[in-house]
Amino acid sequence: MNSAEQKLPYLTFHHRPCRGYEIGGDGEHHIITSPVFESVVDFSSLVLSLRYPVKQKDWLLSEVQVRQDGQWSKFYQLAVYSKKLSHSFLEQEDESGSVCVDVLQLKRPAQAYRFRLTIGGQAALPEVFVCLTDVNAEQDPCFDLLPAGERCLPVEPISQMQLPVSLNDRARMCSPTALTMALNALGFKSDALKTAAAVYDDRAGIYGNWTLNTAYACQRGADAFVTRFQRLGQLQEFLTKDSFILASIAYGRTELSGAAVNQTPGHLVLLCGWKDHQICVADPAAAETKDVVRFYPASEFARAWLLRKRGLAYIVRKK
Repeated sequence: MNSAEQKLPYLTFHHRPCRGYEIGGDGEHHIITSPVFESVVDFSSLVLSLRYPVKQKDWLLSEVQVRQDGQWSKFYQLAVYSKKLSHSFLEQEDESGSVCVDVLQLKRPAQAYRFRLTIGGQAALPEVFVCLTDVNAEQDPCFDLLPAGERCLPVEPISQMQLPVSLNDRARMCSPTALTMALNALGFKSDALKTAAAVYDDRAGIYGNWTLNTAYACQRGADAFVTRFQRLGQLQEFLTKDSFILASIAYGRTELSGAAVNQTPGHLVLLCGWKDHQICVADPAAAETKDVVRFYPASEFARAWLLRKRGLAYIVRKK
C-alpha cells in the first residue's frame, strides 16, 4: 500500500502524490491516474475523500476502478467538486457493483483499486484517502468498551432544528451542522448555512455527501477524511482537542436512550468525549440549542454506530 498511515483506523489509507502516478492532459485539464494498490484483505465497499483546496474556477472529478478476481471494472464516477458546483452521479450499476451517492458498493469482493482524478485549473496533485470495508471483518468482542478515564471537549452547540430554513431542509442538515460545530471547535470559524450551501449535492438532493463534506472541511483549512471505526477504544487517539469525529448512526425506537429523535435510518452526530460509561455527543437534531450536547449510553451508541453503520465516520482535525 502507498503511504498508509499506521495511526489511521483499520483499512483507511492516505495516498500522497509520488512516483508511479501517470499525469496527462492538455494544459487546461490534468488527468492523474494512480498506480494499482493491492488490498491486504478482500473488500466490499470503498469511499474516497480528498485533500484538495480548489481555487475559484477549479474543479475536480474523482473516479475509481477495482479489480475483482483478476478482472478490472470500469472507472466509476464518484464526485465533482468545485466552489460553485459539486455533486455525485446518478446510478452506475453494472455486474461489478454500483455507486450509492458517495460509496462504491461491490457485488463481489475486490482485491485491488486505483483512482483517476481529472482536474480543471491548477495542476497541484491532491492527497487522497481511501476507506475500504473488509468483506470478512468480524465483530470486535470489546467493541463497546470506552477508553480509560474521561474526556469532554468543549463545543459551541448548534441545532439544525433552529436554522432559519424550511422544516424539510432542517431535518436534512445534520451533516453540515455537525461539521460546522467541529470546524468552529478547531478554530476554523464557520456558519452552518454557508456550510450547507457548500456541501449540497444537487444531483442526490442531500447535504450529507461524505466526499463533499470532507472536501469542504479541507477547503476551510482543516484536514478531513472518511474512515471506519471498529471499537470505542479507538476514540482515545482520534478524539482530542485537535481532532473530532463525526459519526453516522442508525437506530430504532427505544434503541438509543434519550435520543434527540425517536428513530432514524441514518443520522450524523459530533462526538465530544466519554464519561461514566456514556458517550458525549453534540447531536444537531436536538430541538433546542441548549439540548444539543448530551450523553448516550456507550453500549447503545456503539450498536447504533459500530454495528448498524459499521463504524462509518469522518475525522476533521488540524493539519
